[in-house]
Amino acid sequence: MFEFDRAKLIASIGGPAILLLLCVLLQLAQSAYPDLFMYDRALLAGGQWWRLLSGHLVHTNSAHLLLNGVAIVAVWFVFGQSCLLGKRHPVVAYLELTVVLSLLISAGLWFWFPEVQVYYGLSGVLHGLFCFAAVSELFQRRWSGGLLLIGCFVKVGWELLAGPSAATASMIEADVAVSSHLLGTLFGTLIGVIVGVIVGVSTRRKKPE
Repeated sequence: MFEFDRAKLIASIGGPAILLLLCVLLQLAQSAYPDLFMYDRALLAGGQWWRLLSGHLVHTNSAHLLLNGVAIVAVWFVFGQSCLLGKRHPVVAYLELTVVLSLLISAGLWFWFPEVQVYYGLSGVLHGLFCFAAVSELFQRRWSGGLLLIGCFVKVGWELLAGPSAATASMIEADVAVSSHLLGTLFGTLIGVIVGVIVGVSTRRKKPE
């Protein structure tokens, strides 16, 4: 993780840049159509399925967007060279992972956390990206990924026990959805393990006998 390869790091920026741009554009659109994009349980029940994805790309205010925008950049900087995000098509792999995490977290909120009626923001997906990348570091024998993975689980566990940061809630003008952090952490870890095993098996098969 701490080996620096400028070319690989720059090549990996496409996915995070597109994700950040989508968040900014949808935030602008939300100013004109404030109720069109967020995860809303009642409206989802009415068939507005796009909210399963768009709810993760809009934010309660500019501070919320800025906070998650910084996190997008931070995750990219720390894990931008992760080979499991796709050597040949890193942009596609990154965006596909973002979509899958968004849909899984939305499904998790729907089935396991029915008390969450409305949800905005990318924080759950960011937890998933972080854990996926940390697991990928482990599969590349970069053991610091294990420490980062444990740290994320400890953070989420603390949020569940002690409650989320009041300062963050005040900044984003909404309750912090710890449930989405939990789901992102679990799904990101699970997908990382699945992809790591598949990549490992594929790599061994390609090696000459």
